Amino acid sequence: MSTLLGRLSYGPSAWQRVDLYEPERPPERVTPVVLVHGGFWRHDRTAQDLEPLACALVERGHRVAVVEYRPSWDGGAWPAAADDCRDALHALGRRDGAWDGATLVGHSAGAHLLLCALTGTGRRAAVVLLAPVTDLAEAARSGVGGSAVDDFLTGHLAAGGTPEQASPEPEPADVASLVVVEAEHDQAVPRKLTEHQISEWCARGLPVTSVTVAGARHMHLVNPRRPACADTVLPLLAGTTTNEEAEAR
Repeated sequence: MSTLLGRLSYGPSAWQRVDLYEPERPPERVTPVVLVHGGFWRHDRTAQDLEPLACALVERGHRVAVVEYRPSWDGGAWPAAADDCRDALHALGRRDGAWDGATLVGHSAGAHLLLCALTGTGRRAAVVLLAPVTDLAEAARSGVGGSAVDDFLTGHLAAGGTPEQASPEPEPADVASLVVVEAEHDQAVPRKLTEHQISEWCARGLPVTSVTVAGARHMHLVNPRRPACADTVLPLLAGTTTNEEAEAR
């Protein structure tokens, strides 16, 4: 049985919070998990949508943190939402150092914010990206999310910036392992974008493992009632290691 411990605030906005979940009797040496939701930066989805996944992980013994951040229409336009994700990770680490070794999970556009927060940290994190949208130039060219990329980058583009400048470029020092999970019938993120991003990460020397879930759609990956999540994502997360364990291997 899981317990919502409460919410950790990391900024003045009501959006700037982390929802914390924990088993009633946390077992030893079970890796904590941090989840970052998608929604194309405009909050088509919110942290609450990941509560079923958080509870499913808690039932398997994990402590779970679900990051909420400002949407593009309420102060979260680039780079603010990425700064929020970075600040949330810092706040978790200050609360309890165990969170610094958590498995980091980003879904859809949440993967972009997560990699932005991780880039340049040297954290050596175990990262799992579910249907990720991280290369904003390619996403815009592909029409992913309709006008979502342009909406998110409005101020940045108006000031002469480019989508490439808002796309994270993590280094091997930042990422100990990178698992990319793709839904075979993803209606939101085309396979072409996923393959392009994987190619970029491999070229940067990141340790990439890719998994395609047969028959799955975009939101199936974060819905524990769906086989894509129950049979693939949850066992995969249970098998990830902390950054300290990765260093020891």
